[in-house]
Amino acid sequence: MKIKGKVSTIIFKNDTNGWTVILLKQEDGYITAVGETDGLEIDDEIELNGEFTSHKVYGEQFKFDSYIKVMPHTNLALIEYIANNISGVGKKTAQKIVDTFGDETIDIIRFYPSKLEGIKGLNSEKIFNMSNFFNEEWDKWNVIEYLTSFSISVVKATKIYKMLGTDTIDIIKENPYSLLNFVNTLDFKLVDDIGKKQNIPLTHEARLEAGILYCLTKTIQFGNTCIEYEKLVENAVIVLQVENEEIENAIAKLVIKEKIYIDNIDDKDYVFTRSFYIAESNIAQNIVRHSLLKTSDKDYTSKIEKVSNKNNIELSSEQINAIKNALNSKISIITGGPGTGKTTIIKCIIDIIEGMNKEYVLCAPTGRAAKRITQTTNKEAKTLHRLLEITKVSDNDFDTFLDLEVKQINADYIIVDEASMLDVMMMNNLLKAILDNANIILVGDVNQLPSVGPGNVLKDIIDSNIVTTTYLTHIYRQSQNSNIIMNAHRVNNGECPIFENNNTDCYFLSTASLEDTEEKITSLISYRLENYISFDKLKDLQIITPMKKTKLGTIELNKTLQEILNPKSSNKKEKEINSKLFRVGDKVMQIVNNYDKTSTVDGIGIDGVYNGDIGYITSIDFESEELYVKFDDDKIVSYSFDEADELEHAYAITVHKSQGSEFDYVVLPIFVAYKKLFTRNLLYTAITRAKKMLIIIGNKKVIEYMVNNVDEKNRKTGLKKKLQSLI
Repeated sequence: MKIKGKVSTIIFKNDTNGWTVILLKQEDGYITAVGETDGLEIDDEIELNGEFTSHKVYGEQFKFDSYIKVMPHTNLALIEYIANNISGVGKKTAQKIVDTFGDETIDIIRFYPSKLEGIKGLNSEKIFNMSNFFNEEWDKWNVIEYLTSFSISVVKATKIYKMLGTDTIDIIKENPYSLLNFVNTLDFKLVDDIGKKQNIPLTHEARLEAGILYCLTKTIQFGNTCIEYEKLVENAVIVLQVENEEIENAIAKLVIKEKIYIDNIDDKDYVFTRSFYIAESNIAQNIVRHSLLKTSDKDYTSKIEKVSNKNNIELSSEQINAIKNALNSKISIITGGPGTGKTTIIKCIIDIIEGMNKEYVLCAPTGRAAKRITQTTNKEAKTLHRLLEITKVSDNDFDTFLDLEVKQINADYIIVDEASMLDVMMMNNLLKAILDNANIILVGDVNQLPSVGPGNVLKDIIDSNIVTTTYLTHIYRQSQNSNIIMNAHRVNNGECPIFENNNTDCYFLSTASLEDTEEKITSLISYRLENYISFDKLKDLQIITPMKKTKLGTIELNKTLQEILNPKSSNKKEKEINSKLFRVGDKVMQIVNNYDKTSTVDGIGIDGVYNGDIGYITSIDFESEELYVKFDDDKIVSYSFDEADELEHAYAITVHKSQGSEFDYVVLPIFVAYKKLFTRNLLYTAITRAKKMLIIIGNKKVIEYMVNNVDEKNRKTGLKKKLQSLI
């Protein structure tokens, strides 16, 4: 249904996604309306399309899925509209205009502005601005009304209008699929509905190409950088509902246009988007070039002995070999599981580099990973975003990421910790920034989960056998006393973990249901753990779970844990924003990269807050509509209420989000298995997040399933083949 009214009050507006709550004035009273808006202002007259709903807290509301601004339809409204929107034109002058031209006022302003020259209070500049404003608004809302008729939100419709302007409707009528070139968040199926309504043939070239690119990009959601040719054809036939031959011809045309690439890997053809094919090619060329550069053959034995004596450590032959390889090779990899001495090696390498008066940088893919290696080495580590000075790029805008200009790294050695977290786009940008005379040292655990972003960079490089790689297998004595570490290695070797549940740091609690599992988690955190250990529940304890949904997912667990770990109190301010209740003291995580946030720590300016950073809400200011978060690196960042959707509660986090971090005490619920998600390397990664104690709660059969599930972790990528083909 459609309703009309004037915007009386904008109660709430989220600038990130456009979600707005407004008080709408109608002839017979006021109603509350909710939906996505863009550029809406008080006193705007609008027509909304939606339906009345009943909210359990806020009562009756009109929930709209689209709206349009309408030109004022009364003289009084038109006077206010002119006065409120045209600089230098007040109500008296607006009154004269309306009194002079009456019902023809809008047409006069739009089409015959010269007739306004006789109105006292107007000059040529004001007349031009008024006519220009009315025409722009008319054109804009004409386009938006057209787009919203196809179920495109006002926010996206406005974005399209800003890109295409007054030609928008003509462009869409000629080829609606071109919209996908301008707004990458538009869904192909929505655009395809527009095409079908315009009777565009199913076999139209633009439709086929857009559908194929849609099917190709869907594979990126699972971490792949490519898809088998036959699989792409099969998927595209289902989506586009045409014959195989039509799809194959369209793929050939896309290849000619260099929008996609085909490469043969292990006797199968794979299809890539332009961004990932070029990124992997760039990585391969840079790595091979570095690997072929002249290497050193210096004997670092005496220097290694000196730093081992200085630090009072006894290095194994593996560790000594890793240090020599790193110092003598232009590019090298050090990989091993927990307890195999990776951090010790990094510390020794840095000591030797400093002793030679050489420059080095220590970095990691995420803020928490950088903080962890800083703490363990006592040396400053930067995130790759900060090191490369990457700013204002959408994480999913792969074309922009590909062609990004990054800051050059002027150092003799570049040490990257947690290298398993490097995705294709970040690795491409890192290698672009490194000079040929620098030594690149990648340190990571190749058996952990691969990067959140597409690719399997560290594994592909190792498997190519191009780069000097040191495998650390020896578990040191102090680590042999840890059942956490020993169980991690058992899982990695395809063996089920052993739970002694006595004089151990690794426990298992069996449960019979989701409810039983949830109850054991809450009882542990509420009181049981306090009987055995002394710890800070908020900072030392972390619940890690494989998933977001179900009772054991982060969404539900965070609601439960908030009431246990940070209960409601008259002394704590709280604010509900977008159905999330934020309270002073809450543990929260930043879930997107925000390069614009700035803060100061110890007098040093810090730019950006990044996906995965964890902090605590220190205050909520209702007057300024802001909340403040102190992150683990001591930076304090302010968020307007509109920006709060960048934060999630972090009492429970996913295994993927925990990568690069370690926590003293970890509770890991494992009860219900999703085949694609519950893999050996996910279990292995989760176990290795715990330093002092790990408690797994759930079902042993699911654990056994995860140990045996190695097939689901393999990503489709082309980097290994590109590396080998160059050699």
